[in-house]
Amino acid sequence: MAYAAVTSLMGTLSQHFLQPQPRLPLQYKQQILSLHENLGFLQEILEKSEIPTYNNSVMKGLEAEMRDVAFKAEERIEMELSTIYLAKGWTKRLRIKACLLKLHGIFIQAVIQTDYLKKKFIKTEKKLAKGPSQAGQRMRQRGLLLGSTSSQPDPERENITVSKFSKNASIKFDSGMVGCDEEFKTIMDQLTRQYAQRLQVVSVVGMGGIGKTTLTRKVYEDPSIISHFDKRAWVTISQEYNVEQMLQCLIGCVNAASNDVLHEQRNDSLAESLRKSLKDQRYLIVIDDIWSKEAWDRVQRCFPDDNIGSRILLTSRLREVAEYAGSGNSTINMPFLNADKSWNLFCNMFGQTEFISEFEQIGRDIVKKCNGLPLAINVIASLLSKTEAAVQKWNNVAENVSRYVIGDSSDACSRILYLSYNQLPHHLKACFLYFGVFPEDYEIHVKKLVRLWAGEGFFRSVDHQNMEEVAMECLQDLVDRSLVFVSKQSYNGKMKTVRIHDLLRDLCLREAQNENLFDIIRDGKHLFFEKKISSRWIRVESEADYRLSSSKCFHTSHSFHSPYPCDPVRLHPLISDFKLLRVIDIVQIF
Repeated sequence: MAYAAVTSLMGTLSQHFLQPQPRLPLQYKQQILSLHENLGFLQEILEKSEIPTYNNSVMKGLEAEMRDVAFKAEERIEMELSTIYLAKGWTKRLRIKACLLKLHGIFIQAVIQTDYLKKKFIKTEKKLAKGPSQAGQRMRQRGLLLGSTSSQPDPERENITVSKFSKNASIKFDSGMVGCDEEFKTIMDQLTRQYAQRLQVVSVVGMGGIGKTTLTRKVYEDPSIISHFDKRAWVTISQEYNVEQMLQCLIGCVNAASNDVLHEQRNDSLAESLRKSLKDQRYLIVIDDIWSKEAWDRVQRCFPDDNIGSRILLTSRLREVAEYAGSGNSTINMPFLNADKSWNLFCNMFGQTEFISEFEQIGRDIVKKCNGLPLAINVIASLLSKTEAAVQKWNNVAENVSRYVIGDSSDACSRILYLSYNQLPHHLKACFLYFGVFPEDYEIHVKKLVRLWAGEGFFRSVDHQNMEEVAMECLQDLVDRSLVFVSKQSYNGKMKTVRIHDLLRDLCLREAQNENLFDIIRDGKHLFFEKKISSRWIRVESEADYRLSSSKCFHTSHSFHSPYPCDPVRLHPLISDFKLLRVIDIVQIF
């Protein structure tokens, strides 16, 4: 996050102080120029450096220090600017003068701190390059030390290349699947068999990332299923479900009712509307990613049983929930892929089936360490497809996989996903972590997302491109890395909405909170309400959280997010505490 912090501060300096006609009468422009130059230097270092911070505590600590210095300087600058711009009355001139003096001191301190960071970064790079570590050796061989050059070939890098990898590999994976042929046939049989006319629930259970949703989507879109059922509907429930939204989604699938009409109805009315819509129809309802018995209890009464072969197809990570909702049928367990199918999936991600022998051996070793988990194979293959086709680089990835994959739990997959996050370019890390501010299973509109990113100040200015164009390139890069998945496309093939896998979202939440970027308000309370919250992104979890009494704990937060409609009367006291607010993202204000 050091890169995002440095880039954001540079944007603040440019916007307020380095315009051709700045808004403030500054006498200390030289300090501002020096600070901007130092930040540009640090930004360039971060862009070019290939020292892996995730296994180097010195570099990790240095980047954290760089992040804290930049964020703190920006916070102090923006606080003084806020006071200047809001100053009124007869004390206005005195207050502005005092703030300008404080700004001068902030600039001097920031220049000193960034000078120190520059020297420390250069010293650390040289120390690592001279040391015995492989990371340092690679840095020295690649000529990445500041001011150094290298015209000699790297003795450890073999000049082996692979044919150009497909940029659409992630789309190929999303539209098809490898393996699970028997499970597919079993589900198809249970959904369409004629001798069982009573309403039945077919449950698919397995760990996150194993392919439950992908398999279910394949069944749902099969032509024979489309022709067999009169009506079909798909709803994703997730951990933080909302009954009203679930019912609205289902009615929207089976009817042409407008959103305005649906929003005016209460839960009981919605449930009755859904029941009437399904009455005397052979229907298929998919309930994806259900986490609790309560969620099933609250929705099952909406599904009539007219003895005409209707079915409900349900997926869950929890066997207890799947069996509770089942109709006495044996639960379908999603298996891990065997070695051959794992390798086929790996090859699909590259759009090719043959590799030079050295790469095939490394690739098969990597696939073996993924333990047959499709999401893990998908993510690692995408990472390799973005990595330079050199044996040493593939070996580096293989070494990291072997260190992260221990055991067969979902936590092992998280370690694999962390590998892909840690190897993201610096400019993409903040973009990826930002997905944590959205609710689970949330379908994110691309236009909205890129504007939020730009508003947060994640990007440096690029000639002949506006910020939204830069943001679109970053989003496409995340899609190509299989960290983000395209949900809907427009008629011309452009991304319309995107989603992120639950495991990846969990990673975003953990890492953003570790970086002190993100806080969640739950149940009208917060563990840290007694003191200031320095997190830049805040999200409320329910409408009730708008009833929070006014406090000064959000003074330095930059964005406020809510997936729930809100009353302006309740919202105003809370928002007024955000003195440095840049972004506000609320679904609806009524």
